[in-house]
Amino acid sequence: MKPWLIYPPFADPTQPYLSLPYLKGYLRSRGLDAEVADLNLSATHYLLSPGQVADSAGKLAERFADLNRQERIGGMDQLAYLAMAEARPAAVRSLASPGTAIKTLQDSRDFYHSARYRQSRNQIEDTFSYLSALHYPYHFHFNRASHAAVPWGIDLLESYFRKRKSPLDAFYRDILDKHPLLPGQIVGISLTFISQIPETFYLLHLLRQKCPKAFLVLGGTCVQYILRHANTAVQKQLLALADAACLSEGEETVVQLIRALAAPGSNEDAGSRFHALREIPNLLLREPDTGELHTGPVLTTNIAHSPLPDYADLDLDSYLAPSRTLLFAPTRGCYWNRCSFCDYGLNRSGNHGYREMEAAEAAEAMAGLAATYNVRNFYLSVDVLSPKFAIALARELIARKTDIKWSADFRIEPYYTPERCRLLYRSGLRAVAFGIESGSDELLKRMHKGITAGQIRMVNNAFHNAGIATAWMAFTDHPGEKKSQLQATLRLIKNQLTSVDLFILGRFGLTGGSDIAACPEKYGLSRIFFCRGDDFRLFPLYETRNQKTGDSQYAEDEIARLSSMYYLDHYPWNGAISTHHSFLYILRYGQDVFRDLPAHELRPRGVQKNSRLPRGLIVPPAFPLGRMARQRSQFMEGFRQCALKMQDNGQAPLDEAFFNDFLEKEVKPFRKTK
Repeated sequence: MKPWLIYPPFADPTQPYLSLPYLKGYLRSRGLDAEVADLNLSATHYLLSPGQVADSAGKLAERFADLNRQERIGGMDQLAYLAMAEARPAAVRSLASPGTAIKTLQDSRDFYHSARYRQSRNQIEDTFSYLSALHYPYHFHFNRASHAAVPWGIDLLESYFRKRKSPLDAFYRDILDKHPLLPGQIVGISLTFISQIPETFYLLHLLRQKCPKAFLVLGGTCVQYILRHANTAVQKQLLALADAACLSEGEETVVQLIRALAAPGSNEDAGSRFHALREIPNLLLREPDTGELHTGPVLTTNIAHSPLPDYADLDLDSYLAPSRTLLFAPTRGCYWNRCSFCDYGLNRSGNHGYREMEAAEAAEAMAGLAATYNVRNFYLSVDVLSPKFAIALARELIARKTDIKWSADFRIEPYYTPERCRLLYRSGLRAVAFGIESGSDELLKRMHKGITAGQIRMVNNAFHNAGIATAWMAFTDHPGEKKSQLQATLRLIKNQLTSVDLFILGRFGLTGGSDIAACPEKYGLSRIFFCRGDDFRLFPLYETRNQKTGDSQYAEDEIARLSSMYYLDHYPWNGAISTHHSFLYILRYGQDVFRDLPAHELRPRGVQKNSRLPRGLIVPPAFPLGRMARQRSQFMEGFRQCALKMQDNGQAPLDEAFFNDFLEKEVKPFRKTK
């Protein structure tokens, strides 16, 4: 009775994530085993299959036609109607060539044909567009699964399950019917990204309903963040769904959990099970008698001699790419760990500092994985590599004469001289991403970055001139940022355009656990608060003593102008930073590829005139869509102003009930156009 380890939707389907293969490899090294299931990948194939595309488009047509027949429409139905009206062209395009996108992305010729690639990318975007409209007010994508306005909390997640809103409900039920779980079987779910929250909790509810005697355990970076920041009541509610949760690194936790639950007498009753598990490190439980939370001792994983990740359970050719790339993690944590805005999770607990493997062992592991899985491309999935480790790893890879190509996130460090960058290139390094954050020395100092704009230029040029593609990550609106500092960032990017191969310029978002969140007054924040529905404390809100005004449109215009000089896209597509697809294009066409590819949008696919489409996709709208869209825009603007304003109780009122009440009160019904 192997444990079942699940990687849930929604996340990147272009390459396997490393958390569960690492866990399986560790188990195997201890004489145990588990079965890894990438349900995110399976769900992607399910949603994009011709039969499911036709089914979803048909349901959209039927739902739209039903609402279109009404004499009067308002509230949630009105917003859903408008979303479906806007998504109908996407559904029509998807029906024109269902099932071809995955084949194109997996084909070694079509993938590198930019027009065919873009066509398939757009086809998948279309699918998510009408899928989201069909399930309004929920929105789905590979890096987003959210309500139209409300953050995920316990009540919203229960509503999501109770109303069977997941587009994957039938998919999950079919899997559990075909592969029923046995009493006492361990099921671990790795909740790594925020986008996986709704499907993780959907699975927990469904597993608890269909397999009440299975042992459910939650782990992963996102759930660890939630458990650090949520209050005790929310933690207890979470452990009413799961039997246990892993508060930190889980390798030894799962080893001891499997052994403890297999011991005689450990499952006779709740009391005996709690007694068997109470001393397992990093494990959070509820005491059966009192309902109080209990935490096992803290244990930090020694990664100096880590077992290899085991990808054997995964079909590596089923991912949405023409060739394989594996993730490998020779370091954990951030050796710098001082930036004002950042919380690298485990580091802030005080128990998990920066750690790294021996460079020789890491190079040997990469060579072993390359041979075992017939792969030559690696992404080092780490917070950051220390400079000395990066150079040592490069020397070890060169010494072994491996034909490996790799990429990773690096920190700007003067240690990276032109000579050392050429060494990195010879080792197979072909792409790096730098968090430069700002072009203002004054603001970089305020951020505690420990770098200057001059060092950014010097180090970036050393990498770029060595033939290594460089990507910049920066953001605006750091607390206290002045317009002159914003201009310095834009000017730095503009002046380095010929030596920066990709960039992203986002907006500041406050992260719990960061220095800004811990010491808000130091950064000019007057108060930090949360909205009522944000049980997990994922989205801190804040007010500043000096509210910034007047720079937003200027920044947006400049960013758009700079972006127009590149072929840019969002995750996980080609043209986004540190994606599998972008790396493959860099390997094929060189570091300048995203300044050379045409950036214009392709024309939508045509539909043959004799194609038989569901009537709901072609019937003229009976309600005034333009007026509806204007009202929706006005409603959302007014809603945000009210929902995100702190009240006397220290919270913003936003939750599902507030959204529904505001919607019914503020959105006026429409009657049919005459």
